[in-house]
Amino acid sequence: MGCLPESCDWDAVYAAVQPHATFSAGVLFGIAWWVWADALLYSVAVAGSSFAPMTLLPGLVATGAVVLMNCVSREEVVADYLDEAATMRAKLLLLLSYLISLGAIGASVWLLVQDQQRGSDLWVGASGVLQTCLVLTAGMLCWFFHASEESSLGYAYI
Repeated sequence: MGCLPESCDWDAVYAAVQPHATFSAGVLFGIAWWVWADALLYSVAVAGSSFAPMTLLPGLVATGAVVLMNCVSREEVVADYLDEAATMRAKLLLLLSYLISLGAIGASVWLLVQDQQRGSDLWVGASGVLQTCLVLTAGMLCWFFHASEESSLGYAYI
């Protein structure tokens, strides 16, 4: 006995959420970059800090990981009709995107710890961690609810 209701129709929940998932992912992505840019501008304008280009890297790497993640559809990962090599390539590409995502989170946490040790303004570092997590959440939301190719809700990345 778990905490999830046994009588819930998860296919109906998926069908209800799917049309709005891409928009929600885009909103999360925009909020992520806005939070980081706002903290950076506050730090430069009010606190008098200088812009460190290194703080831009985790967000860019996370964005690249999201693009890489969404190049693989769920059908390619679980499809039985494809040959094993194509399924394995899709799984490896997805694994690579997850590893890059973890690297982006690690880099943003490292920058936050580095800011804390130097005693400088923590807003940029904290917003970098939040930005990276929100970008990757948006990517996972977009990937999980990605419409299939036969659906009219679908879109192609490549």
